[in-house]
Amino acid sequence: MPDIGGTGSLARRAAAEVGARGLGESIGVTRHQFFEGPGVPKTSRNSAAAVMFSDVAAAGELFETFCAIVTRESIPGSDPGVCLLTGPVEHELVAFGRRAQTGLVDQAEALRLAAATAVALVGLGGTNDGVIGALGAASLRADGHDGRYVGLDGIREVVGEIQVAALLDRTAISDVVDQDGTPLNRSAIINVGDWVRPRLVGGQPVLFAKRDGKGWVNADTRSK
Repeated sequence: MPDIGGTGSLARRAAAEVGARGLGESIGVTRHQFFEGPGVPKTSRNSAAAVMFSDVAAAGELFETFCAIVTRESIPGSDPGVCLLTGPVEHELVAFGRRAQTGLVDQAEALRLAAATAVALVGLGGTNDGVIGALGAASLRADGHDGRYVGLDGIREVVGEIQVAALLDRTAISDVVDQDGTPLNRSAIINVGDWVRPRLVGGQPVLFAKRDGKGWVNADTRSK
C-alpha cells in the first residue's frame, strides 16, 4: 500500500526472523515481476518475492513459521500467499511462472499444479490470489534465471565508485559482468550508484555493468 513497505520488505523481514530462530539461513531475497494488464489487482507493481534458504533442519517448521510471520505482517486489503518448494523444480511449475509474467493465470491452476507436484502452497487472506505469485516466484527462483535480488548480504551498504574486487569481497555478489556476460577484471573500478540490485543468473547474483563516458557504471537503475 502507499507509504508502507511492500512485498520485498516483508520477505526480507521474514527471512531475518526465520534466521534468528535458527530455522534456516537466507541466501538472498529476489523480486519477480508478473503480468500487469487488465484484470490484475495491484497497488503499484505486480511482483512477488522469493527467499532461498540453506541449512534448513525442518522444512515443515520453516514453512509454518514463515506463514505465521506473513499473516502477522500483511496489511488489510492484501492477498498474501506462501509457497514452499524443495528439491529440483518441475518444468510445468517454471512454465506456469513464465505464463504468469505475460498474461492472466488463475488461482485454481496454481493450486492444481501445487497439488500435482507435492508443493506446499497456501493463501493467507483476502482473495487468496497470492498463491499465484507465491508459486510463480518460488518456481522462477528455483529455476535460477529470473528476477533481481532485493535482499543480499552487503548490497545495501555499497555506494559510488568501488573496485570490483572490493565489491565482491564486501557483498555476496558472485560476479560483475558487462552486458555481453564477460566478467570485468577484479581491478576495474565501477560506479554502482546508490542502488545495487544484482540479477539472478544461473542461480547466482550477478551485477551487470556498462560503459559510460567516464568508465564502468551499474547497468541497472532504480527505474528499471
